[in-house]
Amino acid sequence: MNKISLILALFISNVSLSAGITSDSSSKIDDSDQIKILYQKAEKYIEEDNFKRSLKVLKSLIKREELSGFRADIYNLLGYSYRKIEKPNLDKSFAAYMMAIEINSKHIGAHEYLGELYLILGNKNKALEMLAQLKSLAGTSSKAYLDLNKAINQY
Repeated sequence: MNKISLILALFISNVSLSAGITSDSSSKIDDSDQIKILYQKAEKYIEEDNFKRSLKVLKSLIKREELSGFRADIYNLLGYSYRKIEKPNLDKSFAAYMMAIEINSKHIGAHEYLGELYLILGNKNKALEMLAQLKSLAGTSSKAYLDLNKAINQY
């Protein structure tokens, strides 16, 4: 009888310990990790030219209160996706770029893409203003500056 009690006691303590291990909170993904994962997913969709899906992910992200420092980047990609989707929505694209710049006035990507949008809208002077801002923010050898400069020269 003592052996059975000992085996039961060991079994019960083992079950209790394993239950404690599985309820460990360190295995949970916190909000900032979820935001980063979703942001990377949106970037992947953009790389695949799947702007409809990137818009879906990005629109769901901007509804969140805390975006862990990604807010300007999210609005920048939102503007890009609106501009690149099969039926572009240039008004929403413009609004998203402006929001990105309002959140982070030194956001290099938003300045570049806004400059490209100005070209689409036929406003070369505004595109040149964005180029001048990129020059002061990132320098003339930055990819953003070179890309916008090339787009302006091809306009």
